Amino acid sequence: MAELTRVESAARINLRWIVRLRWGAVAGQVIAILLARHLVRAPLPVPSLLAVCAALALANAGVHIWLQRGGRPTDRACALNLLADIAALTALLALSGGRENPFSLLYLVHITIGAVILPARWSIALALASIVAFSALQMLAAHDLSLEAEEPLLALRGRWIAFVVAAAFISTFSLRMSESLRKRGEELDRARSDAEAAERLAALGTLAAGTAHELNTPLGTIQVLAGELAAQLDGDRRGEAEEIRRQIQRCKEIISNMLAPRGGADVEEPKEFEVAPVLEAAVRRWQEGRPGPQPLVSVDPAAARARTRLPVRAFEQAIANLLDNAAEATEGRPARDVRVSLQRVRDELRLTVVDNGVGVPEPLLRRIGEPFFTTKEPGHGTGLGLYLARHVVEREGGEMRVDSAEGRGTSVTLTMPEA
Repeated sequence: MAELTRVESAARINLRWIVRLRWGAVAGQVIAILLARHLVRAPLPVPSLLAVCAALALANAGVHIWLQRGGRPTDRACALNLLADIAALTALLALSGGRENPFSLLYLVHITIGAVILPARWSIALALASIVAFSALQMLAAHDLSLEAEEPLLALRGRWIAFVVAAAFISTFSLRMSESLRKRGEELDRARSDAEAAERLAALGTLAAGTAHELNTPLGTIQVLAGELAAQLDGDRRGEAEEIRRQIQRCKEIISNMLAPRGGADVEEPKEFEVAPVLEAAVRRWQEGRPGPQPLVSVDPAAARARTRLPVRAFEQAIANLLDNAAEATEGRPARDVRVSLQRVRDELRLTVVDNGVGVPEPLLRRIGEPFFTTKEPGHGTGLGLYLARHVVEREGGEMRVDSAEGRGTSVTLTMPEA
């Protein structure tokens, strides 16, 4: 939990950089005003200009204090701060020459920053605000020009058109480049995560092979002895001995599955099958092998004969993993409720496992499904159950969605393309 809380949001990082840049901008504006007072022949309203800078600095100090006290900014907060910068720049330009002031090009800086760090809607809003502000300065300049001065008016219109074209081009190009970089970063993160998971699973496979070798011999001995006991006993005792043999056989099957750490999804070839019978059989086998809540299975009539294409054995193991999680989450509840449903939505099949267990805290919800991540106590889970379930369906074009609330239970939905 502590590690998660130290991760800063992108909006907070962006706003912190905006604050830093604004301190530099305020300092640069004050220096420019003081120098211009001596270099420019026309008189400047220095007190008014410095008042605008002071107001901007005061607002920046307030934002800085808010961030220091744990404020949680959003993209909207970043956009509003950039809009405030545009308003301050417009006021400074209006007081110091308007269209003649060469610093009017700084509007393009705000447009570029917005396109890089903000979503499209806010980036477009900043570009439009800059165009409106620049246009207002141009209109003030046009009002001062004589109507007979055709050439100055023509130059004014040309300057406005050039600014609008530059703003549109910079905004569009920067926005698309930033979106491409974000997507590229997400793809690299996924590739890195998959590579790390593959390394961990390979190590787990090596460990599983050694474990299987060590356990198969004693399990085989117990199975033989149980068979001999079954032959010597009568009645209920014989049935109990047979049950021991069945459970040992199940243990050996589990060990075999451990040799393929991803539930066999990578080595087992997918094939087309009817989902409902496989689902019902998998739930029935899970009930026979583990005491606990009795899952209520419901199949939508539209999905009763529906087919999909998946690795069957891995799919059955994924169902068992989801039921194991539901059973452990509802342990200790007065009424343990686990429901399994299969529905057909358009050309997709949705398998949902719902429980009324302890649920998952919201800060941890986004990590559900990552390999080796678990919310259980140490020694009570490997963090592979949901990952294996997700891997089975995603490999064939499906997806997994987890909805949960702490204290209210969890819903896991596997979406599979219909064959």
